[in-house]
Amino acid sequence: MKISQVEATRLSIPVKIPLTERTITEGLVLVLVQTDDGVTGIGICRDRAEAPVPELISRQLGPFLIGRNPVETEGIWTEAWWELGANYKIRTGTVSRAMSAVDQALWDIKGKYFGQPIFRLLGGASTSSIEAYTTFGLNLLNDEQLVQLARQLVSQGHDKLKMQVMAANRGQDIRPDVTRVRLVREAVGEEVKIILDGNSKYNFVNCLRLAKRIEPYDLTHFDDPVYIKDTHLMAELRRQTTIPLAARAHGDNIWDNRDMIAGGAVDVVQPNVVDNGGYTECLKVAHMAEMYHLPLSTGGAFHLQNAHLIGGVSNGWMTEYHLLVAQASETIFADAPKPQGGRLPLLEKPGLGLELDEAAVREYTVP
Repeated sequence: MKISQVEATRLSIPVKIPLTERTITEGLVLVLVQTDDGVTGIGICRDRAEAPVPELISRQLGPFLIGRNPVETEGIWTEAWWELGANYKIRTGTVSRAMSAVDQALWDIKGKYFGQPIFRLLGGASTSSIEAYTTFGLNLLNDEQLVQLARQLVSQGHDKLKMQVMAANRGQDIRPDVTRVRLVREAVGEEVKIILDGNSKYNFVNCLRLAKRIEPYDLTHFDDPVYIKDTHLMAELRRQTTIPLAARAHGDNIWDNRDMIAGGAVDVVQPNVVDNGGYTECLKVAHMAEMYHLPLSTGGAFHLQNAHLIGGVSNGWMTEYHLLVAQASETIFADAPKPQGGRLPLLEKPGLGLELDEAAVREYTVP
């Protein structure tokens, strides 16, 4: 079996902001890797720029892959990095996302070839489902909408909720975020887990002030609390707050994640297979985290892809079900699984276990 064709397509998918009339678009890059015996692998990454990922795949990574055996994922990853590294000298951003999407597609092919879901090829630590938390608390919602949506989701069985910070006045005013955390905790009660996503918007001083103010509300963890996920600042913040800290490294590579883990910056490690080099690299991050007795979660959305990573490793904890990105995923993938009672089913289908809705892909392809 050899790779015969690699396609990268930009998609722009409309999604609705809950409890509002507002619609925004989610940009995705869809990668299809085809083999000479008719097996097709599917990969996804986020698209927040004008076409650099599809161009990189079409002009360099795709041609490099033609004729190779797709199940040799480790060898392909290593050789592809040397091929791209000779030109770009970096292992983050556009290069990492291109590699991530292609690597997912190769693992999808590998699973189909061996007749096994990816999570089992990665280790099969979980067998039927994994925990999932729901990102609902968008900073586009006002306080009333935030509370209403939190109550609505809890009534539907979502028992782990994540909310974004407002970071008012460019992170200088912590009061709105203190209020919003308090309101959500009062609305959902003590049993529901609450996660706060800092989106790397706070400096150290204001982040510490915020952490101290919200400690009484029993947060499960504080995600990406400080600017650029600075390892040194997070390690110092971790020493001064009782709230567990979570992040993946600012650089989308195994070495920056190594430094974050070994530097004592986090309590929860959160790689994402659409950013951090696909399954091949994220599996290494998972094992590094395990050596430091750290649980693995995923942040940055794309639950359908990341569920396999969490389900594959022994320290896998939970994945993120992001209400907006989930809408985009459920638009292009037919019969995509959804969380039930705070858990996401693991599909007993080969590879990713996903089927593309071809009509939806055509409708939302960027010309």
